[in-house]
Amino acid sequence: MIDDDISESALVLLDKFTYPPLPPITDTKLERAVFTHRSLVNSLPTDLLLGGYESYEKLAHLGDSLLNTFITCLLHAMNPKSRPKTATDLRSKLVNGEINAHISRHYDLPAKVLTARSVGGTFRASDIEAGEVYEAYLAGLFYSYVKAKPNVSPPSASHEEASTDKNMSQDNSNKQNIEESVIEPKVDISSHGQAFDRLSLFLQELYQPLIQPLLDSLSSPLSELLFGDRFQEDILVLSEGAKSELNTLTQKWRLAQPRYSHEYIWPEWTLPFQRKGTHGKVWKSTCTVRKRDGTSLSMNGIGDGAKGPADNVAAYLSCNASQDLLLDLTK
Repeated sequence: MIDDDISESALVLLDKFTYPPLPPITDTKLERAVFTHRSLVNSLPTDLLLGGYESYEKLAHLGDSLLNTFITCLLHAMNPKSRPKTATDLRSKLVNGEINAHISRHYDLPAKVLTARSVGGTFRASDIEAGEVYEAYLAGLFYSYVKAKPNVSPPSASHEEASTDKNMSQDNSNKQNIEESVIEPKVDISSHGQAFDRLSLFLQELYQPLIQPLLDSLSSPLSELLFGDRFQEDILVLSEGAKSELNTLTQKWRLAQPRYSHEYIWPEWTLPFQRKGTHGKVWKSTCTVRKRDGTSLSMNGIGDGAKGPADNVAAYLSCNASQDLLLDLTK
């Protein structure tokens, strides 16, 4: 369970975490780009820029995508029954500015970045910049693996096939010469999967120990409304129309119409440091059905984004609270 007093934040976990060794970037040009700030590139003479000086901005963009893709895959592998919303919420605890900056500074990456003298102090103090350097490093590592791919020649054809191909090549030489000027170069990304696999070895060692405590935090009763074994993602589908059905049943048995109250809440799986503004909040609906003896039955439901789904979940849970619910309500 996650609460305000004992936060299971990945940031807290990192403070007592044994980090895996950081693999080196083997390509010199990529490594230089990873540790070059845009302010330095903008201040360099034109002749040096022609020599291939680049900042880490593009690599940071690519690294962000690589990291998000890996974390999403790992979350679903470790928790196959989770809903996409669950994986998205958990991923936000693992991939964000604070976490990325924390990891970046542990590996001392910002200290290696070259900047223009005028922005050096601002850069060192920025969590955003530190996080981007970490993302850029992941991309640099990835592309160094791409460049290190083995040169594997395709299987040689048989003598007969080779002879046939040669004749065809001679017959079509004129056609090929014409087409060469309009055909775009083929983009080869065949080795990217292998590079991603190699990058994943490091990322899995870094993030898997952080994910399990976050998955364990989903065991609270409130979290089970969306993530527990009983309800899983089917609850939102099964509960569609439940509010209308409960209204029909209470009318049939001449009971007062169910009442619904609402709260816009932070779910328990949202960490305290993330509770800013309203992004991430969900609607909690309490459905109350009055029985003839003056007592009542109340059930809570949680819905994504709107009150309607929360009402349906609460109504559905009310209908399933007991096998003899209808008889009990009319007492």
